[in-house]
Amino acid sequence: MKKFTTLLLAILLVLPAMAVSIPAGTKLYLTPNSNWKVDGARFAAYFFGNGESWASMTAVAGETDLYEVEVPAPGNFTNVIFCRMNPGAPENNWNNKWNQTADLVYDGSLNHYTVKEDKDTWDKGDGTWSYYGTSVEVMVTLSYAPSGRILENNVITFSPNVVNS
Repeated sequence: MKKFTTLLLAILLVLPAMAVSIPAGTKLYLTPNSNWKVDGARFAAYFFGNGESWASMTAVAGETDLYEVEVPAPGNFTNVIFCRMNPGAPENNWNNKWNQTADLVYDGSLNHYTVKEDKDTWDKGDGTWSYYGTSVEVMVTLSYAPSGRILENNVITFSPNVVNS
């Protein structure tokens, strides 16, 4: 039993850290901290693992301090680094990079990285992943019509009603 418990614990600790490939066309989002927003900085993402590629980030319409990037083809990268770039140099490369996050892994569901708000967070500082996008609320209707007495062959029907919010 002790070996089983140890194995189960080891699996549970490893699962959250597992990365998945980032497919082409996936949108990732960045919220820079106040340090990163100064001096007219622009933002870019560097994708690597299974090749490498740079992509510029653009401001998300209707949002404040939120930037998006679409993963370039061929995609299937394993890591991403978000970078604060020199606005006077339009090319995305390491020479034009002012600051960067650590090497980040994508888990397949969390698509929004926020750089930690801290006066000392410039390069490879902490940050957090979260989800950005349209939430979907699922309402379930449960109906049950017993025929006299409750028998084990009576049917319970679930009717999902999806409401976009």
